[in-house]
Amino acid sequence: MKLLEKAIALVSPQWAFKRAMYIDGLRSYEAGEINRFNGGWTPINADTENTDKTQRDLIKARARYLEDNSDIAMAAVSGIVRNVIGTGIKPQAKTGDDKLNTQIEKLWAEWVSKDNCDITGQQSFYEMQAMLLRRKIVDGEILVKKVVSRKGKFPLQLQVLKSDLLDSNLLRAPKSQNVIRSGVELNDQLRPLAYWLDKKSPDGYIQFDPERVPADRIIHLWTKNKPDQIRGMSDLTPIIKRMKDTQDYLEAETVAAKIAACFSVFITQDGVPSGVGRYGNVRDMEGKQLQSIRPGMVKYLSPGEKVETANPSRAITNAKDYVGLQERLAGAGLGLSYELMSRDFNNANFSSARQGLLEDRKTFEPIQNFIAEHLCMPIYEEWLDMCVTAGLIVIRDYWQNRSKYINVQWMAPGLNWIDPEKEVKADILAIQNGGKTMAQWCAERGYDWREQLEQMALEKATAEALGLTLSLHTPVTVQAAKSNHQNNSNNDKKEEKDAGDKA
Repeated sequence: MKLLEKAIALVSPQWAFKRAMYIDGLRSYEAGEINRFNGGWTPINADTENTDKTQRDLIKARARYLEDNSDIAMAAVSGIVRNVIGTGIKPQAKTGDDKLNTQIEKLWAEWVSKDNCDITGQQSFYEMQAMLLRRKIVDGEILVKKVVSRKGKFPLQLQVLKSDLLDSNLLRAPKSQNVIRSGVELNDQLRPLAYWLDKKSPDGYIQFDPERVPADRIIHLWTKNKPDQIRGMSDLTPIIKRMKDTQDYLEAETVAAKIAACFSVFITQDGVPSGVGRYGNVRDMEGKQLQSIRPGMVKYLSPGEKVETANPSRAITNAKDYVGLQERLAGAGLGLSYELMSRDFNNANFSSARQGLLEDRKTFEPIQNFIAEHLCMPIYEEWLDMCVTAGLIVIRDYWQNRSKYINVQWMAPGLNWIDPEKEVKADILAIQNGGKTMAQWCAERGYDWREQLEQMALEKATAEALGLTLSLHTPVTVQAAKSNHQNNSNNDKKEEKDAGDKA
């Protein structure tokens, strides 16, 4: 075959070229065809940031509009935030020293209050987590600046900054001549070196005098989907058009329902009325124009006039199916079940609801890990460094063994099950068979296993002091063993007494 192609190319290069194009055409993908049906669909491959920056602000504005005005968008965003953050993603120190762990966690619990962690004094750290995730979903990105404070007990505070403040006009850093793209100063490997942020006055006006903030002082929360991506795009981007179309449809149906609820009356004339002054609008006995119908009113019409009512026949019976389909598709685009998007459980059974819940968890857990890794961990490390430096925690070999002391496990809020009885039985079997530890079980529910054991011990001691026996702290197997031991002991004593009596 190759010899034939070479021979044809020697005889007629043009013929060989057409033959090659024909063969390649036979092997082409339908997805790559250009015909009269898809001739207008010709996207191009280009640098990610060069294409994103032209539409980022518009998409961000549209996403914010839907967040404020679309109940479907609000349900989606709130559903993610509610399940991912809940009451907060909290740390459990793992230094290897229980006493030190307790000391660190108590100090952290003090710092996360709004007066200590937030530079504005308005949000606790866990409330801040919810806002940051919301902004990351809607805006596509959000910035957190780590501020060294000399006021108060703790030296670290957080300042949340909207991505709108990133200066997109700068191209080169003034001194180093590093490339700046969309407000982010980069090295040759696209690693952020600094962020150029415009200042915003308290009255809301931006002062176009960008400040260079080193990258180690900024936490930039966004999702990287492409290797050459510099900044984030709204997570709602794939479904923005669908949600806006659904909102417009519902508004149109609402208007139609309002019109259908109206009762309109028209006076028609079959011919020209007789008599003087009968032309024009119909008037009542007082000479006023007849525009409304009053209760108990009797009105004689002129010859040739009759009454007709306007009764719009449009119904909204199909609206539920249409909106349900759009919610299902929008939820699929965000990795959410239909039930979570719509809060509609009428057609759900145990199996379908459980499967939807499992799929939702596969969406929530990676986001929880993202928040713990990209937000909580950098803040925790710097907070602990500053606490040691400020003498709030005394650890003599901290800097020599820093990796040991910053070891921490982040506890996400627990997720409830549809049928707790079945799930608890499965967990008990897993724990008894060594497939799961108590620490893992507690972590899945957002509990600290140490606190759980301490509370159980306290309840047990209190119950015993009151002369009570709780089955929770004295398992049935243990009770049975004690009972059998007591019975055996009593039997042994009886046998000894019988033997003594016989002797």
